[in-house]
Amino acid sequence: MAIDQSGQFLGIKRGNIVKRLGAISILLLAASPVMAADMAVKARPMVAPVPYVNDILKANNQISLDAVGTNIDYAESYPDHVQPGVFDQEKGWVPGLSVTGSWMGDLNGIHNLYAMGRGTWINGHTDYWASNGLTNSDGASVWDADFRLGKGFDIGTNSMLTPYIGAGGHWWSRNLVGPGGYHEDYSHGYAGAGLMFQVAPVSRLVLSVNGLVGSTFNSSMSTSNNGGAPINPYTYGLGNSVMYMAGISADYAFTEHLHGNIGFDYMHFAYGQSAPSPIDASLEPDSRTDYYTVRAGLGYSFYAGPVVAKY
Repeated sequence: MAIDQSGQFLGIKRGNIVKRLGAISILLLAASPVMAADMAVKARPMVAPVPYVNDILKANNQISLDAVGTNIDYAESYPDHVQPGVFDQEKGWVPGLSVTGSWMGDLNGIHNLYAMGRGTWINGHTDYWASNGLTNSDGASVWDADFRLGKGFDIGTNSMLTPYIGAGGHWWSRNLVGPGGYHEDYSHGYAGAGLMFQVAPVSRLVLSVNGLVGSTFNSSMSTSNNGGAPINPYTYGLGNSVMYMAGISADYAFTEHLHGNIGFDYMHFAYGQSAPSPIDASLEPDSRTDYYTVRAGLGYSFYAGPVVAKY
């Protein structure tokens, strides 16, 4: 009797425990999707944006001062009615300075609008050679003004292509010294179209290549006395010609604002033979000029554009 009562009692208790465990299991199963969803949301971390700096825009928003050295290579031909060949030449490296300012940004709905202005001055001496055997060292002072306006197109995350129109002016003060010397001032304007390619291969470094094809206009040469041979002052109108300009450069950002740059520029143009002077029937013959310029200097970048987030 005791055994039956004890067994019955134990059976009742065991049944209650099984029922309670089953109920708890059902509640856990029902709550598991909610708990899983809640755990997934809480466990997902927020990814902080990584600041991205456009090195090309930083390089294109800058004011710089450069020391320059220009190799002048000028040659005059004999007049058409005399004989072929070179009449005289001026060659030599001339030192100077240049100041450049450039801006690239958004304006009136135009994205990456580009503007650049540069003024270059060189002053020194060149070596003179004439076909009659005369050699000398002549004074040379040159001013160049260059302006460009264009629009940049992103062709990658770190490269840009910028077509532009360019215009400017050139002034060369040529002082032919010696007993038979005199002074000449050459000048012309130019206009053309060009293309600039830029790439940032590594952080802080921007490499640029550009080229322009255009034409000279309003070309002239004015003569005057400088204490040498007597001469009748006169301004000769010179023929215009195709003009070529090309350049390569590297810009490196030492800090957010301080930049260093180096570059090499080439320029070619020619002058056509003038009409004879009504004063003494003299004329200015055909000539061609090639300039090779190296530059190095420091710049201040004022770029403060938006930071683009990359994830």
